[in-house]
Amino acid sequence: MAESKPSSFEAVIAGFTVVATFALGLCYWNVANRQNEQDARIERQREELQRSLLQSQRDAEARRADDNLELQLISLVSPHLSKLRESGREAATSQRIVAAAAELLSSRGRPGLLRMADKIREQNVPQGEAQPRTAAPVAASSPKDAWLVLLATLPGDDLKAAEAVANDKLRVAKDLGMMPAVSIYKTRLKGRYVVVLGKPVDRSAALAAAAQARRRNLSADAFAEQDGGWELIGTTPFPSDLRSASAQ
Repeated sequence: MAESKPSSFEAVIAGFTVVATFALGLCYWNVANRQNEQDARIERQREELQRSLLQSQRDAEARRADDNLELQLISLVSPHLSKLRESGREAATSQRIVAAAAELLSSRGRPGLLRMADKIREQNVPQGEAQPRTAAPVAASSPKDAWLVLLATLPGDDLKAAEAVANDKLRVAKDLGMMPAVSIYKTRLKGRYVVVLGKPVDRSAALAAAAQARRRNLSADAFAEQDGGWELIGTTPFPSDLRSASAQ
């Protein structure tokens, strides 16, 4: 008996089955690929979030360490802040301590102590305290951020005495082979005369010159201080009585 041929309907059904199976397989493959891509993306996001959390923890620990260092240094130098506007050997030591601590904190992005020290130096004279006046003409001031090497501080009402001391310091500086330049400035806050070695320089050069002046006995109390816009009165040599200068 001859085999019967499949009808056209059966052929259509068979073809549809093949196509449907292929389509379902393709859909499954696409879904699997998208799921794998999504899993990989989620894993990358998880790793990035974990790295971000670790970095945030490290930054927080670094900030806490910087905070602790700043608090410790400020606590250490706080007894010395009151001497920033004074003169003398003890004041010079205090000023060096404050400057070193402020420089360390500034290098770590913490300029608070430096600003505090600058504000203390720039404080105005208290009300009721008359600021001395000078009959000398207004002279040029030093540039900003300049440092001076102070050899002596004298009252602001005796320019002749300051000139005599400046002349004497000039003579000693020449004898020691140091820089032959000595000037007189007048401070803004207390109106005092200060005898200064050399010209305004940067901080490191001023500290080195002050140390040299102390070491070579030009001035036992020599120290470096940032210029607060002080008035330059004049530069040696000043006309004065030689005997008076020697006595000073």
